[in-house]
Amino acid sequence: MPALSEARWGPVALASGAAVAYQGEPGAYSEEALLSVFPGARPLGRRTFAAVFEAVLAGEATAAVLPVENTLGGVVREVCDLLWERAGLRLVGEYVLPIRHCLLGFRGAPIRRVLSHPQALAQVRHYLEARGLEAIPYHDTAGAARRLAERPQPGLGAVASAAAAARYGLEVLATGIQDDPSNRTRFVVAERGDPVRPGQADPGSKCSLGFVTAHEPGSLVRALQCLSARGVNLTRLESRPIPDRPFEYRFFLDFQVADPARTEAALRELETSATEVRLFGTYGALGPPGV
Repeated sequence: MPALSEARWGPVALASGAAVAYQGEPGAYSEEALLSVFPGARPLGRRTFAAVFEAVLAGEATAAVLPVENTLGGVVREVCDLLWERAGLRLVGEYVLPIRHCLLGFRGAPIRRVLSHPQALAQVRHYLEARGLEAIPYHDTAGAARRLAERPQPGLGAVASAAAAARYGLEVLATGIQDDPSNRTRFVVAERGDPVRPGQADPGSKCSLGFVTAHEPGSLVRALQCLSARGVNLTRLESRPIPDRPFEYRFFLDFQVADPARTEAALRELETSATEVRLFGTYGALGPPGV
């Protein structure tokens, strides 16, 4: 099956009103990314990432839009773990969304504590520390805004988007409070099906996978040399602990597909070198290039 292309998933490709799942509540950044990619979709919010995966696997949603990494907060670890644990989904596209955090609350009420998703709190850490504001983790940025609007407490604020403030009737007390103005989150689109291999993809695509090596000296180096020997450029390398195997790790890779044939050969060698490899998908960018 060919890689999912922007033409297929453009505004006219997805059936109007088709359900697309995301983690969070209305007004979340994930919903904003979803509607940027699928303007005619029916957003289907779920409280947890696990519930988002289940919605797609069960056929309740056509696809899901999932954050995988942020330029300030780093990798979204739970999504990586679920890609490994829940078989049956493939990655078919990516979208990069600029993130502009706001401090929300009520005008004239001093803020001492701030609710938000842990990733958002990590992205505004310098702002909060400079003002002595206590960070309180919450399951979602928009959910934090809704919680504040429905149950206001003295000294409590939220970090979320301006869209969330408008949706829940809160004041924007400060805007652009992220630690770096270039703050962006990379989202991937997942659907049911078998992943596309790099040999089937167009040049310029990206490939994502996870792998485990033997727990012995040099095993990771040998695995990575499968790619470097063929000039494959890695764009991300992360490690995650393996449950029930203390201090052993699985690795998550993203790499570019400049030459599909060479990249396919590199992947096949990696599959023989590592003890386990799980390909998540080969896909292209969705949205304006260079965002």
